[in-house]
Amino acid sequence: MAKTPNSPQVYTYRNGKKVYLTKAADELVVRASTEELRRKGIINRMEKVSLHSTRVTVPADELDPLMDELRTENVTHHAYADEDTGQEFLITDRIMVTFKSPLSPDVLNQFIARYALIILTSYSQKEYLFQLTDQTNMNPVKLVVLINEAEGDIIESCDHDLNMRMKRSNVNLPTDVKYTQQWHLHNRLNSPAVDLRSSANCEEAWNLLNHFGSPDVVVAVTDDGCKVDHADFNSVNKFAQWGYMQNNTLVTRGAAGANPQLMYQAGADHGTNCCGVVAAEVDGVLTVGAAPGARLLPIKWASDAYGLYITDSRMMTVLNFIGDKADVMSNSWGNSPTSNFNSNVVNKVTQLAQNGGRRSKGIVFMFAAGNENCPVKHSGTQNIPCDRGRDSNNNWIGVETARVFEHNLVDVPGVMYIAALASNAQRSHYSNYGQGIALCAPSSNVHLYWRLSVTGLGIMTTSGEGQMFDPSFGGTSSATPLTAGIAALVISANPNLTAFEVISILQKTASKNLNMTAYAKTPPTSYDPNPTWDISPVAPYTNGNFTNIGHPDGTWSGWFGFGKVDA
Repeated sequence: MAKTPNSPQVYTYRNGKKVYLTKAADELVVRASTEELRRKGIINRMEKVSLHSTRVTVPADELDPLMDELRTENVTHHAYADEDTGQEFLITDRIMVTFKSPLSPDVLNQFIARYALIILTSYSQKEYLFQLTDQTNMNPVKLVVLINEAEGDIIESCDHDLNMRMKRSNVNLPTDVKYTQQWHLHNRLNSPAVDLRSSANCEEAWNLLNHFGSPDVVVAVTDDGCKVDHADFNSVNKFAQWGYMQNNTLVTRGAAGANPQLMYQAGADHGTNCCGVVAAEVDGVLTVGAAPGARLLPIKWASDAYGLYITDSRMMTVLNFIGDKADVMSNSWGNSPTSNFNSNVVNKVTQLAQNGGRRSKGIVFMFAAGNENCPVKHSGTQNIPCDRGRDSNNNWIGVETARVFEHNLVDVPGVMYIAALASNAQRSHYSNYGQGIALCAPSSNVHLYWRLSVTGLGIMTTSGEGQMFDPSFGGTSSATPLTAGIAALVISANPNLTAFEVISILQKTASKNLNMTAYAKTPPTSYDPNPTWDISPVAPYTNGNFTNIGHPDGTWSGWFGFGKVDA
């Protein structure tokens, strides 16, 4: 913007204070779109400055003639900027006037006539929005000055109805070297294997929050441990607490003899993977979690290469420990066809979901739905496969089947079971389904029985081994901590929410625009020539359609629950 040379100092009023302006020698603002102006034959440099107005830059000697031409049909003003800050001062043909006291109709009409104004809106008996007319015979800059300085007996203030172009308060995007590959958090990875519908849209949520989640929110992750000295977890106070089981004792940070090195054991990387999916930090190092600013509370179960060793009593110990320390609990483990805790555990989870947690507003409990391509809760006469049909050496031995499937935390209010969604927005082939599924979340994909090629990228997250990252984590094991991290973002946005309200928000806002394509049945091979056993998903879950089940959070699908979690 070129300033008008040797022009007298221009000022107006803003919030009762005198503001000095510079008037551009080569710019005007007109209430017309760029398309309208081009139809008029104007081809100068143009910039949209409001929904209806455009700033036009012209050679200084052409400014006045063009303004005269445009004024015959369009509201047109000089372009101004605040002299002190250089910030644009986008006047309109509207002013806002507050009178000292309500005016009688006669006095108000006299005021209107004096300045040839039109009442657009009355906010109260003293506050009005006026529009200038051609008969006003001055621009708003001068009119605001005149009214403020000449009408002091009746007006409290006269101000501009400015156009203000506000920037979105975006956070600085992570520079962590693996972030661009984390397709589950954003829409930045250009790959034929990625359908944009599959992303959990965490990047957009960070922009809405203007941060990466609150350190006041704590997510407990119970698994095979966590490498607590990992570079993606090394900020001060990243861990609200931690603990590991020794026999039936939970050894926690601060206890006599507690050793953080015992939180991780070689070959047991699952828990570190999960913790990274929840809250790996934005620090320019490796990977990023769904809620990078939230804190973690990892618990290490006793484990070996065959799995985790969890008893009812150990579960009670852990629940009692985290009961007043966590807002969300993520559990990427389970059994199919059944996983039933005793009544003590069920009652404790029920109580903590209602009024436990750091805020005494309940803990959101999340469990992985499982990776056996079978129902979570079901009873019938069919023999339904409930494993992958291979031994520990990956030799085909045939599938195990069951007729009854039971997980007794399914019906506990405050407990969510999370299914997996592939990067092409299709149900992950291995993902369990049916009654109990609350949501799905982006994860990996693989044909459970290793007979078909399916589309799907893995999840990039932290690792305790090798290069300290894992590009191919997946399963409902990954979908669950991702959803837990997004729950942490919801609580960060409003810490007054109860656990039940958080769950309802997650379910009501879940995306239902997903890939409904079903998988072909498992083809025959020489070692299994008649795979008629492949009957999943079984009725009534043979498709992923969303139907009305009379739930206040909306329609539901046996494949996807209430939909894909959408941060």
